[in-house]
Amino acid sequence: MTTPALSAALSVRDLTVSFRGRGGTETTAVDGLSFELERGEVLGLVGESGSGKSTVGLAAMGLHDPARTRVSGSVLVGGTQVVGAPESAVRALRGSRIGMVFQDALAALSPFHTVGAQVAEAWRIHAPAGAGRRAEAREKALAMLERVGIPAARARDYPHQFSGGMRQRVMIAMALVNSPDVVIADEPTTALDARVQRQILGLLAELREESGTAVLLVTHDVGVVAGTCDRMLVMRGGRGLEEGPTRKLLTDAAHPYTRALIGAAPTLNTVPGTRLPTVDVPVPVPAPDAAGQERSPAPARPLAEVVGLRVEFGGRRGLLRRGRGGAVQAVRDVSLRIDAGETLGLVGESGSGKSTTARVLAGLQRPTSGDVRFDGRDISRAAGDTRLRRELSRDVQLVFQDPYASLNPRRTVEEIVTTPLRVHTGLDKGERRARAAELLEQVGLRTDHLHRYPHEFSGGQRQRIGIARALALRPRLVIADEPVSALDVSVQAQVLNLLMDLRAELGLSLLFVSHDLAVVRHFCDRVAVMRAGSVVESGPRDEVFDDPKAPYTRELLAATM
Repeated sequence: MTTPALSAALSVRDLTVSFRGRGGTETTAVDGLSFELERGEVLGLVGESGSGKSTVGLAAMGLHDPARTRVSGSVLVGGTQVVGAPESAVRALRGSRIGMVFQDALAALSPFHTVGAQVAEAWRIHAPAGAGRRAEAREKALAMLERVGIPAARARDYPHQFSGGMRQRVMIAMALVNSPDVVIADEPTTALDARVQRQILGLLAELREESGTAVLLVTHDVGVVAGTCDRMLVMRGGRGLEEGPTRKLLTDAAHPYTRALIGAAPTLNTVPGTRLPTVDVPVPVPAPDAAGQERSPAPARPLAEVVGLRVEFGGRRGLLRRGRGGAVQAVRDVSLRIDAGETLGLVGESGSGKSTTARVLAGLQRPTSGDVRFDGRDISRAAGDTRLRRELSRDVQLVFQDPYASLNPRRTVEEIVTTPLRVHTGLDKGERRARAAELLEQVGLRTDHLHRYPHEFSGGQRQRIGIARALALRPRLVIADEPVSALDVSVQAQVLNLLMDLRAELGLSLLFVSHDLAVVRHFCDRVAVMRAGSVVESGPRDEVFDDPKAPYTRELLAATM
């Protein structure tokens, strides 16, 4: 076995991680993995969901539960052994020598403390003697929040008051506030639009240059790896398949799996509407209703429409709410329409109002004012009218952005996917189970997953379960809020191909909310660009991408990797 280099910031040798299941069964998530991360280097850890990428990061942080997990091999952080070390020794490393940006920011942040207090606490725990004063900790927290793009004025806000992308920036601030030797970033830009993504990756690059911080970037986004990482390591089934300089692997990969992963990611140059190659089917073939074919004329009446939509939050005083200033306008005078069989892409940075607009159309958010209609029917009261909301849910389903929070942890996959069928159809249990099995296969899961629980799946696999649930009733409109942001590129290609097939077969209409402009260009017929609660530009896909009128649209396109 090769002796670890003394200069390595992180050295992993023969790492094996196994999880104990019911009845004494054991599942190996990482199998004999070895790699080195030098000081000042960025290594991209790439692979499909379930390949073991995140497990490696948790092992390096010493965060696995020893009662349920068996970890063997060696993990050295600056020469200090993590595997088998006492918890007190590992705790001293976390935050000061090695920090981690978790994939699920909502679950990782405390809902009871302000974001400023949480960043300040992360610094104060590891501050040198005599430097832990509250005022100094607050100053460090404010400076770090501003570095990741969060105004100091928002330090007193709580995590639930931030968008998904802004919560992720808070997590990054907490990981970086002590300038650790190693940062493990587990999908750090998954929820971020292209502009903020570039800012965050630029910040990681600055930290590396300033203090020699090494970064282990766990991601499924090949574009992020191409623009950020010095080297990349490709994983599958818990093992390392191929490792080398990023440019070499992107242009001349030796392993067919690596080539398939790279080819599955759409770019702004990918022909819109064509089927994407996947790991199992590496050759793209024309999709039904592919680009260049004539669509049926738009109907006289849109399937779904909002006119003059305005949504405000806060601004009221109550027994438990003191209120600070006026109401926050999340959506301002937005007008959109979605025709039958059409896919509208809703694009904008985190906090622009995209998800709020989507929730109004799904009947989950009451508008402050404006007209909201589905198939000509007024649905503006659906959020407060149980009967109307239930009727609407037969035709309108939503795929949520967060695959962790949107699935009931106490329900099996079968119960989760068949709930809409039980509520809205007369199918018996056997018929519901057969439909659930069919749906799992459509989204790339196995039928033997029906009896498992959400915690037994990776983030990408959980998102596929959410998509299967949304498709159970064969709705007329699917509102997809970042539906592929948590998926690796191969599964992303499968899901986009699936949605294209369903759109062609069932006449499915979609509102596709995304920050990934390459995916939007590939998948959507029309595009609306939002900023600060307003639509700044909308029109046919090619018109918006090839000849953008709004400066903000041009800025987003320029930031896309």
